[in-house]
Amino acid sequence: MNRRQMLAATAAAVSIGLTASASWAADKKIGGEINVLSWGNYIDFALPAFEEKYGTKVNIDYYADEKEAMNKIRASGLGTYDVVFLGVGYEEVARKQQLIDALDVSKLENFKDMYAPFQKPKSDGTHVHVTYSWGANGLIAYDPAKTGGPIKSWKDVYSGKFKGRIGKIDKANEQAYRTVFQAGFEYGELNDEQWQTIAKTLETDMPHVRTVYQHYDEMAQLLAAGEIWIADTDDGGFRQAKAKGLSIELAYPEEGFIAWYDGPCLVSQAPHPEAAYALIDHMISPEVQAQLGKELGYAPANQKAVDLMDPALKASLGVDQAEANLSRVQFQRSLGAAYEAKATEVWQKAKAQVQ
Repeated sequence: MNRRQMLAATAAAVSIGLTASASWAADKKIGGEINVLSWGNYIDFALPAFEEKYGTKVNIDYYADEKEAMNKIRASGLGTYDVVFLGVGYEEVARKQQLIDALDVSKLENFKDMYAPFQKPKSDGTHVHVTYSWGANGLIAYDPAKTGGPIKSWKDVYSGKFKGRIGKIDKANEQAYRTVFQAGFEYGELNDEQWQTIAKTLETDMPHVRTVYQHYDEMAQLLAAGEIWIADTDDGGFRQAKAKGLSIELAYPEEGFIAWYDGPCLVSQAPHPEAAYALIDHMISPEVQAQLGKELGYAPANQKAVDLMDPALKASLGVDQAEANLSRVQFQRSLGAAYEAKATEVWQKAKAQVQ
């Protein structure tokens, strides 16, 4: 089950709603059609309102992952697709390959209402995507009844009080950046000395760990059984566990954490640019962003969407916590094959201590 499927299942498991129904009155009819690439069942709920508002038919082509999406653009030739949804880091790859163009955000009425971190341009001053959905990783789930109080940091986790009651996710890259923050380093490429510190930190941590799990369903089972009291998680894994009735809490570690984002990009030589900008703006509107929380369980990137959510929906998405921690978020990015290989090497050695 991938992240999008998991969060869709989580959202379906809880009864949540909006305080106001979505209402997108037609301002200007564009007509014609637009050709879009996206993951399956990811933006579909928002398309009927767009088609009604603009009189534009959406032709949607689905893909399994970003590599397939970029292959589809290349295979069909530029001038076929208008908008492609890409995950964190892939928009930079697509731009380098000249598959997408920079966006003129002045054409997006709703861009000004995005949370500040989502308005930041790339280092060259351009915007090549807007954030449709986002989430946090490198977080901590814990059972306060077992821990005797809140957990706020990795220092708390590995204080020695919870030895044998900690679970870790079996993902090398995630363990690398969790430990990067724990060691006090900045997220990014590491030199040999820093990798040695990461390896030593993990070597010190692992004797405290009871088990390593493969996915967040397993994490929820371990927490429910009381085998572990503290666990690695992301916000989606936490919501999934909460939806199953677990009395657990979520901590954004004081040392730092990572966030991912997905969003629409303008395909180079888009045949319907006016409709493309209209669709991109529609996807970041308060109405769609609020509905996104209900449909798929994502916290909004548009801050005005919060006013359209009822308290149960906001609570289930952890909106207040997310807002409070946005100012210190760092976004995940590709750090290259050498980094991934080293992360795998270090994690495999550390993991062997609990197997």
